Order: sequence, then C-alpha cells, then structure tokens
Amino acid sequence: MEITGQYEDVVSKLKSEQSRPDALAPLTADLETLLDTVKRMGGGTRSAIAGELPGEMAAEYDAAAVVETMQVLERYDLVVLEGNTWKPGPRIEE
Repeated sequence: MEITGQYEDVVSKLKSEQSRPDALAPLTADLETLLDTVKRMGGGTRSAIAGELPGEMAAEYDAAAVVETMQVLERYDLVVLEGNTWKPGPRIEE
C-alpha cells in the first residue's frame, strides 16, 4: 500500500480505524507527535527534538530513538537530514 498526499491527508489515512489494528494506534500517535514537533520547531538536532517531545508518548524517545525513528520517516520523505539537523520533508511541506 502506498500513501501519498499532503501531510494532513496522510495522517488522516493512518488514523483510519478501519485500515489498521488498534495495536498500531500508539505507534501512529507517536509518529504524528514526532512529526508535529519537527514541523513546529522548523527542524532540529536529535537532542533538541527529543527535548521538545511531550512526556505522554507511548514509547520513550531519547536522542538515539529519535534518530532511529527519523531514519524510517526519511524513507517516506516526511523528514530530511541536512547536516545534523532533521527538517520537515517534502511530503509535509506540500
């Protein structure tokens, strides 16, 4: 399955209760929060992003976990790495 479109459209597709099991709800919520944080910040280093994440996420995100997650999101053009700064990717900026 391929999901394309504007950021808000992609997130709403990921939120669709009919298309994903409840077990994935915490993951998609964390990914949305992570992307929202990067977008709000306009980008940041792994440590800066980890420091801005709210405490109520389903998983704990230290700087290393942020990088691991960002590398996955980068494959979907949701974030890009410029030097040591993660920034919103072309799919978010559409």
